[in-house]
Amino acid sequence: MKPRSTLILLFLGALALAAGVYVQTAREGSEFAEAPAARLAFPDLARRIATVARIDIADHAKKLVLTRAGDRWLLAEHGDFPAIATRAHALLAALTELRLVEARTSNPADFARLGLDAPDDPKSEAKLVRLRDDKGQVLAALIIGHTRPSPEPGGTDQVFVRIEGQNQTWLAAGTIDADPDFGGWMARDIVNIGHDQVTGITIDRAAGGHLVLARQGDKLVVTVPDDHPVLDQFKIDGMARGLEFLSFTDVRKADAAPGQKLGHVSFTTSDGLTLAADISEDGTTTWAVFTAAGKDKATALAAELNQKFGRFALAIPSWQGKTLLPTLDDLKPPEKPATPPVSVAPEAPGETASPPTPGK
Repeated sequence: MKPRSTLILLFLGALALAAGVYVQTAREGSEFAEAPAARLAFPDLARRIATVARIDIADHAKKLVLTRAGDRWLLAEHGDFPAIATRAHALLAALTELRLVEARTSNPADFARLGLDAPDDPKSEAKLVRLRDDKGQVLAALIIGHTRPSPEPGGTDQVFVRIEGQNQTWLAAGTIDADPDFGGWMARDIVNIGHDQVTGITIDRAAGGHLVLARQGDKLVVTVPDDHPVLDQFKIDGMARGLEFLSFTDVRKADAAPGQKLGHVSFTTSDGLTLAADISEDGTTTWAVFTAAGKDKATALAAELNQKFGRFALAIPSWQGKTLLPTLDDLKPPEKPATPPVSVAPEAPGETASPPTPGK
């Protein structure tokens, strides 16, 4: 083949390839333009987000109510204890940015398959989130079903949703963190004070009983009453650990603390903090109302503790309640089990014990 013919063929091949690329690109661009764009689930929510005054979250078993107080969010059904504000803000932002990607079934018989049946049904896996303004008007209400990871690495996760009152279901792009378990909505740590920082403990029980413990050297000892019986130092050391990783599981307003009052305990620490608690018991739940005072380095900590917990009764683990408010008998060493007497079988009438045979 002549060189000129070869060049002509190469030119024509390149031209055909370019034309093919152009046609394919145009087709893809046309398909992209014709594909329905994902739309916001709540188009007006962004401009009204500042008016949200209440958030309701529920599933078939639990219900959570958050109310706005300025820039804070409060747990309305738990004594208006402060919720973790960043979590509430993240939920509002997620609802504002949620986009409906693909319409799915509108047949109620198929809702359960997507986790979108009625949230109050005992068998339902759905969650309901409802936003209201200060007049009670609903600004947005969404039923949230099953989630699935993004089909693309690093992409946005997806979730099946249904706007409350509508039968149309959607596959949406976004992540909605809407768990009605209130425990995850509050910071539950109270204090974490090492046992070696405790310099004294005073206990007064409602039923009678006054104990004073003071640090002597590297350990706490009972100084009142001074005629106490022998005590278990391991149990006394456990009292000093009563403020280590102290947390709570529920909360009420202080004046609504349920149960019977058990007594009062006060801890002093080496940095100048005095932390006192009134302890009560309601069935298997132990409640504590804390008050703090401080001097020197502990002044700021005492003010912080009073600001956070002074108006509340906190449910603390029962074992920790016993550690904070023991009786003198609780501090005694465990009793050693009595050694049972050795029993000897009685001899039969007419029998005498035979002496051992030599060599056997």
